[in-house]
Amino acid sequence: MSRSLSSLASVAPRYEAPALEKGLDIVELLAGEPAPLSQNQIAQRLGRSASEIFRMLEVLERRGWIARGDDGGYATTLALFELAHRQAPVHRLLTAALPEMRALAADTRQSNHLVVFHDRRILVLAQVDSPEAMGFRMREGAHFPFRADRVSPWVLAAFQPEARRAALVDEMRDGDPKAPSRAALLRGLERIRRQGYEQRRSDTLPGILDLCFPILDAHGAAIATLAQNYLAQRDVAVTVVEARERQAVAAARISARLGARPGTAEP
Repeated sequence: MSRSLSSLASVAPRYEAPALEKGLDIVELLAGEPAPLSQNQIAQRLGRSASEIFRMLEVLERRGWIARGDDGGYATTLALFELAHRQAPVHRLLTAALPEMRALAADTRQSNHLVVFHDRRILVLAQVDSPEAMGFRMREGAHFPFRADRVSPWVLAAFQPEARRAALVDEMRDGDPKAPSRAALLRGLERIRRQGYEQRRSDTLPGILDLCFPILDAHGAAIATLAQNYLAQRDVAVTVVEARERQAVAAARISARLGARPGTAEP
């Protein structure tokens, strides 16, 4: 199970690097904030003085990790996101997925996005827009709690070895007062595994039908999901069934490029 950054930071250190830790504290703080923070706000959140973090802010801004707006507030840039994309596994996944995602959007006239599990959350790794004038989109880099109110956690958890699936069920229920019972979650995951995908009305956006397929590795475990947000429009002739069938082909092709064999996901 992935450990959160905060839990890792609490582990007793073998060596100290105060300046480095100060910079990482600032970046982690800003990465989790929906709006820019002033120097004083950052200092207050971190329990430090404004003068203590002044030089660190200057260095982080100069290196492009954070940026200062016209109002003086600091926010993270896309540097972290770009760095993550350079990682070999991520680069390989995107190289395999993006051509199929673009073809899928052109065929179905619907947007689609690629989701991965990261630090107890789901992260939108890539997004391809619908070619129509109107459509639904997810912002690349957007992240959400790993909970049962979104379709990707269900699919990611369904296609895992038994022990890993049980751990992800705990993640889905952790801190969520509205989470289904453990037994209900396990029944739902088994249904998704047998079906090969999940389809349901969006819990957060009325009018959207979520279609979600796993992207599998050579062992049959889901390393990502290919999600399609079906939005019915007057001028789009592709039906839900047709969109889902084309999505199944796209997901299978991506998985094959990553080493999955036909039938790998079958229980």
